[in-house]
Amino acid sequence: MSANATTIRRARAVFQCALELEGDERKLFVEDACGGDTALEQLVLRLLAADDAEPESFGESAFELTADFPQTARRIPLPQGYTPVRELGEGGSGQVELCREDASGELVAIKTIDLRGLGQGGVDRVRREWRIMSSISHAALVNLREAGTLEDRYAYLVMDFIDGLDVRAYTEIHGLDARGIVRLLLPVAEALALAHAHGVVHRDLKPSNILVGENGLARLLDFGAARISVGGAVSIHHHTLTGEMVGTLTYMSPEQAAGRARDVDGRTDVYQLAVVLYELIEGTAPYELDGLTFAETISTIVRAKPLAMQRGPELGGATPALAKVILKALSKRPDARQHDMEAFIRALTRAMRETTARVSTLET
Repeated sequence: MSANATTIRRARAVFQCALELEGDERKLFVEDACGGDTALEQLVLRLLAADDAEPESFGESAFELTADFPQTARRIPLPQGYTPVRELGEGGSGQVELCREDASGELVAIKTIDLRGLGQGGVDRVRREWRIMSSISHAALVNLREAGTLEDRYAYLVMDFIDGLDVRAYTEIHGLDARGIVRLLLPVAEALALAHAHGVVHRDLKPSNILVGENGLARLLDFGAARISVGGAVSIHHHTLTGEMVGTLTYMSPEQAAGRARDVDGRTDVYQLAVVLYELIEGTAPYELDGLTFAETISTIVRAKPLAMQRGPELGGATPALAKVILKALSKRPDARQHDMEAFIRALTRAMRETTARVSTLET
């Protein structure tokens, strides 16, 4: 039996990124990227070993090494009391489905995760993480209704279903200017600050993980890549990377892209939120990434200076004060950014006040 297509896509993404790293940095990156998925990590290590042995001839044929990796059995079960409606997404070792709660008739999103490969104590670790997540309550966070395990193999989360648009589509449809975009995302920043206070770092901020409902409230989704610190120990959820590695890379911080897992903290979320703000305001990423390979994309994120913000306030863009705050948050070194999410919020709020004052002056 060959490896399933999802595992091969994930292995390809991790392998191509790891090629640019050496020694301990490569080892840490692979461990972090695979996040406890033993089968995936073994596959990536075999691919890297094959490349080291025959770098000139190594190519697509190397993925024949996956021959002895079993197919992942489908379908993942659901907890009792819920009826499936349709699949919302799939990736890595799990899936998200739209379901109807039998008792109330309400629509919910159920995320199920295959725990195989997490090793001894994996179920307890996930439960511990969920206890922390369930203790964080904020209007900009999706409510966790229920969590548990199935067949001692699958973990599941039952969450509110948000029927809305991702933040990129919402800002485009509603024609929001820079002030409107910052106002929309400030509650998300506040929710992240609360998560950081509980030792939780999201690590995967991007437009598709921020939905805006019919009430105009932005809500943050998917803590599946979160790093959670419990009593000084760090736990990393298992599907940091997916087959859509390039899309995720666009929002990765330099420390993530370089595989410096130990440098990832709340300032990583500051960086990623700044990338989202930059993109929504400018309509483009802070780096020129079109046509780049994985290795070139990583190199650009780790080393290249962000592009200047070109749209002025007269075109709905950022004022110099707001652009300065966002570009500071995009600093390569975490210690050169705002020192935490609370500081980023204060800096954005100050810049917004300056923006409002400027607009008032122009109007008079």
